[in-house]
Amino acid sequence: MVKRQIFLEFINIFNKSIPQTMKKLLSTVFSIGILTAIIILIISRYRKTDSDGPKELTANIYLIAPEGSNQTGKTFGCGDILVAESKNIQYEKSPLESILSELFAQNSTNDLHNFVRGPNLILYQVTVANGNADIYLKGDFLITTACDSVRIWEQLYETANQFPDIKKINFFINAQSLETYLAIAKKGLK
Repeated sequence: MVKRQIFLEFINIFNKSIPQTMKKLLSTVFSIGILTAIIILIISRYRKTDSDGPKELTANIYLIAPEGSNQTGKTFGCGDILVAESKNIQYEKSPLESILSELFAQNSTNDLHNFVRGPNLILYQVTVANGNADIYLKGDFLITTACDSVRIWEQLYETANQFPDIKKINFFINAQSLETYLAIAKKGLK
């Protein structure tokens, strides 16, 4: 009630002391200011920016089914089957980094095996620029047969190769190319 009286008193003083044209001008300016503030508030609430949090995407990780499995997918290497497993991922910077992290975290099951495992193996860094992806790993893969090198290669490249903005993929592990690392590991098994 007190606020209403103060408001009415303000309007009364306003009406008595200011000429009519000035009242119209002030009223218009005040109305424009209020409308502008409302529009800015609405726009800021609905505008999406990178700082709004993670984005979501469905992407695949690739796991290995052994020869003779009833799984479907690409057959390669030692008769293994490369099987896509769909994952809903959240990412802030790079969907590639997030899906590779999913692959590294995935445990093997009775039907599907993950050969992207090993002592102290970590996804160290992912950089994507101008269609080129450079993926840096640290640690070692657990390679016990000659087939494991091909399995690791297929899993990593298929998982990384699903993003249309990436034209070239380079994997590095312990400061050497993945190709070199796997070739040396394969020689050690002979």
